[in-house]
Amino acid sequence: MHRGLFSSLSAHQAYHSNEKDWMVELDRYHRYWYDLVVNPNEVAEYFDTRSLIVDYLSSIKKEIEAHLEKRFVYFICSRERVRFNVKKTPTYNPLTKKMKIHILVGEKNKKRSFTCQFVERASGKRFKPSVNITEKYITLKDASGDLFTYSIHDFLEQTNTSLGLDSRVEYVGFTKNPHTRPTNGSHTGLSDVLHQLAEEKRDSLIYFNTFRVYACAKNNKYNLNFTFANAMTNEIDAELEGKIIEKCFIFYFDAKNQTRNKEKERKELESSLAKIAHENKINAIHINYDVEEGNEYTLFSSSHVSASPRHVFTVKQEDDGVKIIPGSTLFDELSGGYG
Repeated sequence: MHRGLFSSLSAHQAYHSNEKDWMVELDRYHRYWYDLVVNPNEVAEYFDTRSLIVDYLSSIKKEIEAHLEKRFVYFICSRERVRFNVKKTPTYNPLTKKMKIHILVGEKNKKRSFTCQFVERASGKRFKPSVNITEKYITLKDASGDLFTYSIHDFLEQTNTSLGLDSRVEYVGFTKNPHTRPTNGSHTGLSDVLHQLAEEKRDSLIYFNTFRVYACAKNNKYNLNFTFANAMTNEIDAELEGKIIEKCFIFYFDAKNQTRNKEKERKELESSLAKIAHENKINAIHINYDVEEGNEYTLFSSSHVSASPRHVFTVKQEDDGVKIIPGSTLFDELSGGYG
């Protein structure tokens, strides 16, 4: 079913004249450690991590735009500093076939360790790799001599290691071009946040998110329920869609590092909500940020919100301003409730 047919259906009086809600769900996310952009040649002179990240984000942008026009809502996050402990060599247990790796956590370099195992892609058998570590990187050599290099954050995520840490959202923004903003660093919000995090000795990670947005309406007169993807109907253009989602997350996380333009952001959100309520009868935004098969790197918190793997909330424009309401009756109906 193509966009033109969706547009004609959504323009039907039975749909258009009804009160609606927006249902916003996470589609995909992409994460990288900002240190890989700032220090692109720490692995080796020929290994430019900044170029790899820019190329990857550029390819993601092209892939998405080949199907639909979307904006990326990004979270600039911080995590407790983690580094490999280069003073302690990884050890291998031949009985369990697991390797113990030592790390340092936090500003005070608290000593921690974890175990992991390595499996050959071809045979599926566990094996002991050759391991080389620096503070930020680990390089593994398999039985065939192939080398694999991971940053410490990528390695912890790949091995699903639990350290009791979460990603603290410090700043929310949106962009059409993730490979240039905020990746290129010419971004006041990013500069401010990075300066603050450097003082706290925390690591900076950036998450790019895309969302599925649906307009839901009930027509009791004709006993009809409508659910249309906004990307297919283009009822709300991609730029405004992205701005609204960005502002909803700004006020949900309410990060203390993003106070500079808070009043301006609030007025823009109020204006946008008033516009879609008047022109499209969309009266509430229901948001569900939930990563399937998540890990510690998808545990988000802020200076205002406790760490959680799932963030479900509702945004409404009321007489006394924008309201951020925990939970969502719409997602409760669909899922049987969020506990």
